[in-house]
Amino acid sequence: MKLFSRTLSWLLLVSIVPVLMIVIMSALIALNVYAFIVSPVTAVKIAIGVVPTVLVLGRGLWVLASKIDNPVHGVPVSEHEQPRLWAMVRGFAQVADTRPPDAIYVIEDANAAVMEDTRLLGLISTKRHLFIGAPLLAELNTAQFAAVLTHELAHYSNRDTRFAGIAYRSRRAFAHTLATLNGGDALQRGLHFLLRHSGAPALRVGADLSRRQERLADEASAIAVGSAATITAFQELAPIAVSWNQFRSNHLVMGWSAGYLPADPFGGYRKLRASLHDEQAALRANPPNESDPFDTHPPMRERIAAIGALGAPGTVRVPAGSALGLLRDPMPLLDAALLAELPPEARTKRRVDWPTLVRVCGLASLTEHTGRVLAAAARLRAGPPSLRTLLDALDAGLLTELGEDPAVPSGPGDGPRVRRERSQLIVRGGLLGAVATVLTDAGVARWIESWPSGGVLQLAEEHKNSLSGLIESAVSERPDTSGLRALLNAAVQPQGRQGHRGTSTGDEDPRPDGHAQGGQAPQRVVEGLHGAGVYGGHHGVDPPGGPHGQPGRDHSWPARPAGR
Repeated sequence: MKLFSRTLSWLLLVSIVPVLMIVIMSALIALNVYAFIVSPVTAVKIAIGVVPTVLVLGRGLWVLASKIDNPVHGVPVSEHEQPRLWAMVRGFAQVADTRPPDAIYVIEDANAAVMEDTRLLGLISTKRHLFIGAPLLAELNTAQFAAVLTHELAHYSNRDTRFAGIAYRSRRAFAHTLATLNGGDALQRGLHFLLRHSGAPALRVGADLSRRQERLADEASAIAVGSAATITAFQELAPIAVSWNQFRSNHLVMGWSAGYLPADPFGGYRKLRASLHDEQAALRANPPNESDPFDTHPPMRERIAAIGALGAPGTVRVPAGSALGLLRDPMPLLDAALLAELPPEARTKRRVDWPTLVRVCGLASLTEHTGRVLAAAARLRAGPPSLRTLLDALDAGLLTELGEDPAVPSGPGDGPRVRRERSQLIVRGGLLGAVATVLTDAGVARWIESWPSGGVLQLAEEHKNSLSGLIESAVSERPDTSGLRALLNAAVQPQGRQGHRGTSTGDEDPRPDGHAQGGQAPQRVVEGLHGAGVYGGHHGVDPPGGPHGQPGRDHSWPARPAGR
């Protein structure tokens, strides 16, 4: 009876807005038809205002009726491949008194969700999908994972997923219609007022019903695995979500433009979480508590308090251990889920360990202007684009010319001082990148992991306090490169012996000597500096392979299905 009541409530709520739109549209059409019968001339005048309004309402109804193109994301997991995971899902589906899902997918998002394909406005169920986030599998223990899993399966038993699609389309149609109505037209302005004051309360009631469904799913989870396990699981969701967003935005793709991806992404993610210990602890202690009348989920703090008040001991014994223990060979599966949501060129990237990635990205960040400055030095001194040529140009007093782009004329208000200071910034960065490349190749400087920033350049003890001063001396008004030359001369190795590229775990370059990424030969940064030839990328790192362009924060990650 309760299920029938909730079903009827959903149907009534999601139908209020479209029924109101149909009634208004029908009334406007009937008015225009009646006017045409009485006076065709008057009908034409009325139609000028009525027809655009009817079209707006019609488009809104089309948005409601049209099918949303929401393809299933993630890596499908069969029962043959992951029997322990499927066994747990089936077991807790039985506990939740519902049919298990027909398909399980591992997704890269820090979320778990359920979805149900339906017909006849949600009255007939066809196929059920369960989505499990790779970060949850990697970071939750089995009891916490069971709590999240039971919560999602309870949405099936309560038939919440049946009407999630039509409810979303109803909200989308309402928002689309309000946004499309023309505020400059009196009729449409009045219609906007009517819809906003009649549809918004219905949507608010629908959101309240969704929040009640979430509380029922929380209760089912607590009864199954216990309030304590459910609370710890829910307390962990916000820390995982926040740290995962930071990881995938700042660390996962930090080597993208250079053609690299980490070989062990979840190893790096664990290091990031460990480095954010205080922030993560604060999120656990004080989960987000923001609320809005249209939110479909209650505030997490409120949910945790309600679960604690139940004091449920749990009815199912869950074995101890990490949720990863439910998977056979888990890391390739999690990695595949991650790659599935990156652009296709991700599969062409070179996979390297974190120390190598830190070195590559660190050098890339320092050598933004290096290629430009070396090319300018070669042009001005009629020599090779090398560090020695750059130092010779600085000694010759060509600082301003080194930082200027010949293709871009100076502004009319750019005096000598402005030009010099602007060039000094560019040349300082370019010189630092070239020097850092040489010192890294020589093993004098080492790139080490430093979470959460990713990595830092660590110089040998005898050089750590002198490098910045030597760089400043070289780009000063009265340049002096002798100290920098002496440092480089002491750092580089004899001709014919290639220096190792230092990392935090070893000095060996993982490439075969003489072969850069993509089969390109490495280019000299230092050529004949006091008789030493040191190899490095022209821009300070291995020449990249594959397309460039780092996906930014607005990259389209998988949409969250209805859930959690």
